[in-house]
Amino acid sequence: MTKKDKILYRYISNIVNDEKPDCIQILTSRDISKLIARIEKTNTKNLSVSPKINNDNNQNFDLFIVFDDIKTTEADIGIIKNLLSQKILMFTDFKDDKEIDETMLRLGLQNELRDKTNKLKCFSYNLKTYNNKRSWNNSKGWANPENFNKFRW
Repeated sequence: MTKKDKILYRYISNIVNDEKPDCIQILTSRDISKLIARIEKTNTKNLSVSPKINNDNNQNFDLFIVFDDIKTTEADIGIIKNLLSQKILMFTDFKDDKEIDETMLRLGLQNELRDKTNKLKCFSYNLKTYNNKRSWNNSKGWANPENFNKFRW
């Protein structure tokens, strides 16, 4: 196992331990048996590994992980975000670095890990923390209902 794989597997294991997902989908065509062995030690009930997105799948995954050996389009990421999972980890390489960064930012993913030495870059998306509630962003007080019969413009 390479140093990159060790870092990657430890990173994913930490996230799985923190998030405690019941159902995980991993997109990769590599041998990730050592990572699977780590995940099997957690309380994860369902783990799926596939080299491509299955659009026909009606299952919603607690965590969706895409490795850098899988090339995804904006449409693929949209399908994952909107139909398959609310928590996403996307690992990318450093080819077309600026373009990938712009695409991920445009799609609402945040840069979580950038390690040029080991050629590791990870973007994440979590719907629950993506747009936090703000105290001012609510229906109370909008249009000043207490002034409806007081003032005329």
